[in-house]
Amino acid sequence: MTSKEVKLVITTAPSKGKKCVSEVLNRIILKDETAQAEEVVQNVVLVKTSLPSFEAYGLVISAPPSCARKIFPVLGSFPSSDVRAIIDEISELLLKSKVAKFFVNCYVRASDFDCKVLEIGIGLRLKGIAEVDYKNPEKVVHVNVINDTAYVSLMGKDQEKVSVKSLS
Repeated sequence: MTSKEVKLVITTAPSKGKKCVSEVLNRIILKDETAQAEEVVQNVVLVKTSLPSFEAYGLVISAPPSCARKIFPVLGSFPSSDVRAIIDEISELLLKSKVAKFFVNCYVRASDFDCKVLEIGIGLRLKGIAEVDYKNPEKVVHVNVINDTAYVSLMGKDQEKVSVKSLS
């Protein structure tokens, strides 16, 4: 059995984090009764589970709680102080995924992290290999920096948003 790690970062509607914790757990507990969810900063919930990230994402997005706004499946987490390691890992992830067009969305939820350094570093690292494209990317790299950890997700454009479209 895989150890429980943060597999989802979920943003919530204003002041709905505590309500969202129980609604998200109701979905995840169907497959992992030891799952945990916690509002770590206002309107941001981290979900720890032994399920693979995209399985947990599928359980929540298939019947999303009304309080959820965005759901990010976490592919990796890194100390936010090690920007070089984050750039290396994201660059490697994009190369392995054979992504030709991408962009980086960096969200600082609770930290003094400098997203520009990360975004520029990844762009420079992949110069000549992959193109930064904000209009028609194949994938979007989402980096959620919460306290001292950067959580990385790789998704299609707008796939993180909870909407009626996500139910079709």
